[in-house]
Amino acid sequence: MKLKIGIVSAEPSGDLLASKLIENLKEKFNEVELIGVGSGPLGKYKINQDRKELEIMGLIDPVINYRKIKNFQHELIEKFISAQVDVFIGVDSPDFNFGIHKSLKKNNIPTVQVVCPSVWAWRPNRTKHFKHIDYMLCLFAFELNYTSNVNNSSFCIGHPLVEKANNSIKKEPRNQICLLPGSRQSEIKNNIKIMIDAFNIFNSKNNFTATIPCYNKGSKNLVNSYLKNENNIKSTLKSTIDVLSESKAAIICSGTATLEAFLLKVPSAIVYKTNFLNYLILKKFVKSKFIGLPNIISNQQLYKEFVQSDFTKENIAKEIENLVTNRNQKKEALDSVDLSIGRPNFKDFVNKFYEDCRSR
Repeated sequence: MKLKIGIVSAEPSGDLLASKLIENLKEKFNEVELIGVGSGPLGKYKINQDRKELEIMGLIDPVINYRKIKNFQHELIEKFISAQVDVFIGVDSPDFNFGIHKSLKKNNIPTVQVVCPSVWAWRPNRTKHFKHIDYMLCLFAFELNYTSNVNNSSFCIGHPLVEKANNSIKKEPRNQICLLPGSRQSEIKNNIKIMIDAFNIFNSKNNFTATIPCYNKGSKNLVNSYLKNENNIKSTLKSTIDVLSESKAAIICSGTATLEAFLLKVPSAIVYKTNFLNYLILKKFVKSKFIGLPNIISNQQLYKEFVQSDFTKENIAKEIENLVTNRNQKKEALDSVDLSIGRPNFKDFVNKFYEDCRSR
C-alpha cells in the first residue's frame, strides 16, 4: 500500500519528530511519498525547504504579514488536494496548520497533528480547533487530558530528544558556555546581541569560550554577522545536544532546546524577548507562570527565567557567573527531578492509522 503524505514542518524540532514518524510509517506502508514543507532530516524527501513565511513569530508580525501567510497556506491546501494526498501531517505550528486541517477535512483527507498545542499553558480556547484533527500525537502524557474533542484518536508518542540525549557521548565539560538564541531568524535577531554582551561581561573576569550551535548555514551566516569582532565566541553546525554536553552552562531562548538542556542536566537560564506590543498581548493569554518547558512541566523554577525587560546583559552575565560557580549544586537539583518524558514510540499510532487506512 502506497502512502502519499502532505506535510508542514515549520522548524528544526519538528523536522526531527516528523522524520521519526515517517520512518515508522515506512515500516508499514510499501511506499511513502512526501509533498509539502520541511527541512533537516526531511530534506531527503525532496520537499520544499523554504519556509520563511512560517518563521514569522509573535502576534503583531503575523498580522502585518497576514496576506503572505494566508496565500502560502492556500497554495499548500491546493497542492495537497490536487495531489490527492492520503493524509496531512501538521508538525507543531498549530495556528498555521489548523486552517489546513479544516480545509482538508472538508475534502475527506485524514489529518494528523504532531505536537499538541500547549493549551494548558496559554490560549486554551484553541481546543475548539481539535475537531478538525483526526489524530493528535502528544509529546507528554498529561496532554491527553486536553484532547477529548479530537475526531478519532490521541496518542502519547514521547519525545525523540530523550533518545538523542541518552545516546549522546558523555563528555567532561570544558570552560565553555553554550548560547542558544533560537532557530528562527527573528529569535536570533532579538536575542543574540544581549547574549554576546552578557558573555563578554562574564568573561572579563574568567577564561571561557562561548559556542553558538546553528541549525543550518543560513542561521550560521546570520550568527556570524554578529561575531566579526569576537575572539572567544564561535558558531558551529554541531548539534545543540553535542554543544550542550560539553558546556558548563547555557543561556537558552525559550523553546525545545530548554528540554535538551534538562535531559542533559546542564545548568541553564531561559530567556525570552519580543517587541513590547507582542508582549502586552501575550501576557493576557498566558495561563502558566513559567515560559520554559522544564519549568512548566515540573511546575517549579528549575531554570531561572529572564523575560522581556529582565533580559539584560547585566542580569545574564550575573546568572552565568552563578551557574558556573554553583554548577555542582545546580546539577544535583536537576538530577533529583523526573519529568516523566518517555522515549519516542510511534507504534500505537502507526498501527491504528494503518488499520484505519485498510478499512476505508
